[in-house]
Amino acid sequence: MKTQPVSRRCLVALPLHFCKGVFIYLKGSSMKSLLRIVLLSVGLLISSCATAPAQAPTATPAPVATTAPVAPTIAPTDVPTAVAVASVTDSAGRVVAIPANVSKIISLAPSTTEMIYALGKGSAVVAIDMYSDYPPEVSSVAKISNPDMTYNYEQIAALAPDVVFAAGITNPEVVTAIEKLNIPVVVVGSVNTTVDSIKSDILLVGAMLGANDEATALTTKLQADWDALAAKVANVSTKPRVFWELDATDPSKPYTIGAGGFVNELLVAAGAVNVFGDVENPYPQVSVEQIVAAAPDIIILADSLYGVTPDMVATRAGWEGIPAVKAQAVMPIDDNLVSRPGPRIVAGLQAVIAIVHPEVK
Repeated sequence: MKTQPVSRRCLVALPLHFCKGVFIYLKGSSMKSLLRIVLLSVGLLISSCATAPAQAPTATPAPVATTAPVAPTIAPTDVPTAVAVASVTDSAGRVVAIPANVSKIISLAPSTTEMIYALGKGSAVVAIDMYSDYPPEVSSVAKISNPDMTYNYEQIAALAPDVVFAAGITNPEVVTAIEKLNIPVVVVGSVNTTVDSIKSDILLVGAMLGANDEATALTTKLQADWDALAAKVANVSTKPRVFWELDATDPSKPYTIGAGGFVNELLVAAGAVNVFGDVENPYPQVSVEQIVAAAPDIIILADSLYGVTPDMVATRAGWEGIPAVKAQAVMPIDDNLVSRPGPRIVAGLQAVIAIVHPEVK
């Protein structure tokens, strides 16, 4: 049976992240319609030809690569201007001219906001999207987006930022509208985010903000902590089969995680098997019949922040025969830790391990 491209939810983060993800993840039941809007745009970027396996996949996904990311290049540019200018190649491969000394930033994604603050540059942030909620200091920062992810362009122009950080899933029309204000827009992150690309994004942001040393230290620690956690479960005797529920607005056809993204990497590193890990579409929509055939031992509810509970899953038509449901192994997870491709991804891995291997301390 063919899967369908994701059209409602990604880790923003997809963030609006996860947009996974960039994945911007929202809180409250009123966010469902917004998720559909955001992920419809994400779906246009994801291949719709991937197919799900005819039966439950048994192959374990490939190990997570730990190759050190290449630091981005920030090169001086000979442009006649009163302000020194540099050029940067962003995550989308776009070459963007920015001020050589960036001191005023607007961030359009929670994942990027968290990177900026983790690098000690939060004082440069003059505005953020309305879903950036971490660290706590951001509560006092101006918000320039609306629940439907439209933006206050007059406010953006008035703030006169040196640069706006967009996300990989930011609507291209938003990027164009901001650039028409003569404000440079740098894309940080992509739809198909991996752990290595998260490190590269942190290095990119660090290079732009004059925080190369801080970015190197942060990514080095991120990788070391990730490796240490993965080592704890590297030799586990069993690897539970996991169904990751991303969005079950329609419980008969929920969205889940396939291959090619950092959530799949989370499951692999945590010593689990993603039951749809050999589906090439990173965010496939699958049927109840496929989930039953995949026979997951555990169901992880990444949509629990939106009101989905284990009790609700237990009452879904056709779900009663799934091993995880029969064993009451339906587990909620803090979606913000596993959907935002940023500095807290290691905390996300720790949360997944706590679910799939609670015996590991």
